[in-house]
Amino acid sequence: MFNIENKFMTIGVKENISLDVQLFMWNEIEERINAGKQVDYLQVFNISVIDEVRGIVKIEHTQEVPEYKNTLIIKSKGIKSNLKVFVIFESEYATMLLASEY
Repeated sequence: MFNIENKFMTIGVKENISLDVQLFMWNEIEERINAGKQVDYLQVFNISVIDEVRGIVKIEHTQEVPEYKNTLIIKSKGIKSNLKVFVIFESEYATMLLASEY
């Protein structure tokens, strides 16, 4: 089980992902932790713009061990392109970064 009180993000996340989507991703992880689900040290979010004008975005949340996949559709005008985001857990903190920054 991970503690994600100490959350960090890279400049790429800050510049490319709106705050509402950042909070949505953190919340997805926290809900799994609070429900007692096993959470892998690496969480992956694939963000796809479905309709930029209306602000509709598809977010696919996955992890490898144990295998998990959840796809959600949300409204957010803060995403302008398709992105892959990693959330990596260390012992006392978690970092959100774009896959391109890894």
